[in-house]
Amino acid sequence: MNENEIREILQALYDTPLSSKNLLVNRDEEINSLNAICFYQPKGVYGLCGETGGGKTTILNFIEPGVGKRVYVRLTEKESKEIIIGDMLYKLAKEIEKHEEKGKLLTTAKKSIEFIIEERSETRSIGASGGIFVSGNFSKTTTHTRKFNIYHAYELLDDILNLLIEKYNRIILLIDELDKEKKEEVLIILDSLKNIFDKQGLIVILSLPFAIYREYAKDRLRWNESGNLENILKDTYFLEPLSNEQIQEVILKRLRKYPDFLDSDALYEIARYSDGNPRDALWISQQIVLNNLHKKRITGNIAVKTIKKITKKYFENSLQLTDLQEAVLNTITQYGNRNIIVKKLEEKGIKRQTAYTYINRLKENGLIIERNGQLKVSGKIFYIISK
Repeated sequence: MNENEIREILQALYDTPLSSKNLLVNRDEEINSLNAICFYQPKGVYGLCGETGGGKTTILNFIEPGVGKRVYVRLTEKESKEIIIGDMLYKLAKEIEKHEEKGKLLTTAKKSIEFIIEERSETRSIGASGGIFVSGNFSKTTTHTRKFNIYHAYELLDDILNLLIEKYNRIILLIDELDKEKKEEVLIILDSLKNIFDKQGLIVILSLPFAIYREYAKDRLRWNESGNLENILKDTYFLEPLSNEQIQEVILKRLRKYPDFLDSDALYEIARYSDGNPRDALWISQQIVLNNLHKKRITGNIAVKTIKKITKKYFENSLQLTDLQEAVLNTITQYGNRNIIVKKLEEKGIKRQTAYTYINRLKENGLIIERNGQLKVSGKIFYIISK
């Protein structure tokens, strides 16, 4: 491979949200469902949940219901609930400022931008300054902090949404990056915004942590009682991890100009490592390329050696496995059923309760994954323990 070809391959494997459906794999159902909600539902807040790197931003990019005004907001400031809501207001106002030329909506947007900038500047300035008192040989510095005016932020956000609905009749508000926050913090934010978002003609779709989907599903299954999430979210959609075959398709679609660069065995190893996560698949694919720049073709053996090298580099110092943990993990690589795994461990002299305890702990720590009732060793761990 020459330099230009390597550069093209790495660019094709670069992890970025998709804007072309030509590269999309197995996400049409979620996109069509969310577009139907945007088109038909009168109002409501909906969650898009999944693992980090699973494609939530890509799904949001393809939400085009054909009615109303689509507004996309990507959050970046996340120090606290107040800052996140302030950032939401600021980004929404900036989107309006881009597209509106005059009128009350533009005026309110500019007012909101000025408010957020002033609030952030004053809060930081006061927090960084302080008074110094000197008495004899003793000195003390005092720091004064000023809370963000969250109530005025709510008022401005409410005003902007009302003006948007008044002008466009229907608003599709897409809010990205909330999935990076802790579940408890996200719930507090959503609970504080539920009345503001409860407007006829307003559809809000947010990217949310996977843990919220689990809790929402439990709330829906409760008998004759409602959970807290049902009071906030009308529904949630979960992006299932891709299958090994679909991960291979993701890579092949991106390398359509170089279809033979990765052989079928190499594609299999990349998929095995990724655990169905496109971001992990693209990352390890890039690492394989960068570690084998002189190779004209990547075989399965090359992929395995490189993945082992990379996992050792990143995990060797942070992951110390006991003999018992390795025994459990190696048994799981051979058998997926929990009961069979426990039985095989018992045959090795490990007590039944101990086996269950280790399985649960390894699962909590992310070393093993449970999907559709079957256990499997995480792809990253698999290449560390495999001989």
